[in-house]
Amino acid sequence: MGILFWIMRGFPSVLGGNILRKYFYSIYWGHSNFLIPDHVTISGIKKIKIGNSFRVCPYVKLYIEEEGSIIIGDNFFANYNTFIYSRDNIVKIGNDCLIGPDVLIINNNHSLRPDELIRNQENITASIIIGNDVWIGAKSTILPGVVIGDGAVIAAGSIVNKNVEAYSIVGGVPAKFIKYRS
Repeated sequence: MGILFWIMRGFPSVLGGNILRKYFYSIYWGHSNFLIPDHVTISGIKKIKIGNSFRVCPYVKLYIEEEGSIIIGDNFFANYNTFIYSRDNIVKIGNDCLIGPDVLIINNNHSLRPDELIRNQENITASIIIGNDVWIGAKSTILPGVVIGDGAVIAAGSIVNKNVEAYSIVGGVPAKFIKYRS
């Protein structure tokens, strides 16, 4: 990448940055069918796999710690400020998923024992699995251990702390079943 880096430095910053980013990410993901604009943060790129037609808006963050990993299928779209975090387990998102703005998908939480300060307690992690054709509305939060079935819809502002059946619509805090898609 050394020579390409020096050649691209001479291009205008937006064009050069986009070409470098596309080249760099395509090495890890094995394809270049994705759109990653400026102001997107990707940490732990070697533990992230994305499918074709991956598109995100600015200020999206994909963040991995420890032994975590993120797998995202084909035809994925995440709106502004989406945060996907994986620590010590997997976050897997299927094909054809749409994520609204300000969504949090976090597979890590604190232990809540009363005999010790929360900040001193261990982290608890669990995988998050999101099926195909799922729509997660704006400002929703998906918590550790949740499985969201194919075709499900998560209403805006929901906190999902339990599994969601396929083709169901859930909403609220915590998210509860509303109806099935018709």
